[in-house]
Amino acid sequence: MFTLLYFELLLNFVDCRALHILGKNGFHGTTLTSEAACASASREDDKLIITPLGAGNEVGRSCVYMSYKGKTVLFDCGIHPAYSGMAALPYFDEIDPSIIDVLLITHFHLDHAASLPYFLEKTTFKGRVFMTYATKAIYKLLLTDYVKVSKVSVEDMLFDEQDINASMDKIEVIDFHQTVEVAGIRFWCYTAGHVLGAAMFMVDIAGVRVLYTGDYSREEDRHLRAAETPQFSPDICIIESTYGVQHHQPRHIRESDSLMLSIQPSLKGVVS
Repeated sequence: MFTLLYFELLLNFVDCRALHILGKNGFHGTTLTSEAACASASREDDKLIITPLGAGNEVGRSCVYMSYKGKTVLFDCGIHPAYSGMAALPYFDEIDPSIIDVLLITHFHLDHAASLPYFLEKTTFKGRVFMTYATKAIYKLLLTDYVKVSKVSVEDMLFDEQDINASMDKIEVIDFHQTVEVAGIRFWCYTAGHVLGAAMFMVDIAGVRVLYTGDYSREEDRHLRAAETPQFSPDICIIESTYGVQHHQPRHIRESDSLMLSIQPSLKGVVS
C-alpha cells in the first residue's frame, strides 16, 4: 500500500492508515530522484532515497527511511501487531542506524511507536528523536501497559520497562508549528487529528520539502481538531491511506446508527 505523490496533498480522505508514496518523476525500487536533484543526478547524495522498512504493502510497523544530501531521517518506529519478537520489528537490518540524524514519531499507537525502545536502546542509533508533548506522555503509559499484558516468552520480549524509561530520557518534544533544525535538517509539525498529540511532519533538506502524514483525520471530532492543511506545499508527500479509497459516512450518521444498535435490544424487551 505504498505510493508516492509529487505533489498533490490528498487531505480530503477522512482517516487514512496505510502508507502510500506517490511520485510523478520516476519511481524505481525505493529510489526517487526529485526535480530539485535532477541537475546534479550524477552525485549519489543528490538522489532523494525513500525506503519503507515497514508499512509498505502492509498495515503495521510503520517505519520509513529517507536520505538526501547526506542527511538521513527516519519516520516512525512501529511494530507489526500480527507478529511477535524480532519478526514484529521493521527491517532495521536494511539500514545503518548509526548514520540516522533524526527520528520523528507521529503518534503513540503501537504500529507507529512501539519499536522505539528497542531502536533507542539496542541498536547503534545515536541521533535525536522527536515527538509532541502528548505523544511522549501517552507513549510511556501505552508501552508500559503493552509490556505487562504481552503474552510472549521472555526470549521474544523486545524490551522491558527499564528500556522504556531509558528511552524517555532520549526523547525530545516538539510543539505544533515549532521549527527545529538538526544537522542541516529543518522540520516542523502540523496537527493531524486522529488521536491526541498526532502530528504530520514537514521536513526541509536543502530546499526540498517532504511531508510525512502518519495517520490523520480531516474530520472534526468532539475532542480533536481536524488535520491541518500545511501552509507550504511539499515537493513529496508520503501519505497513510489504508482507508483512502473508501467513503466514510458523516459522523452524525455513524453516531445515530450506533445509538440505534445499542438500544434496539432494550426496545425489544419493552415491546415483548
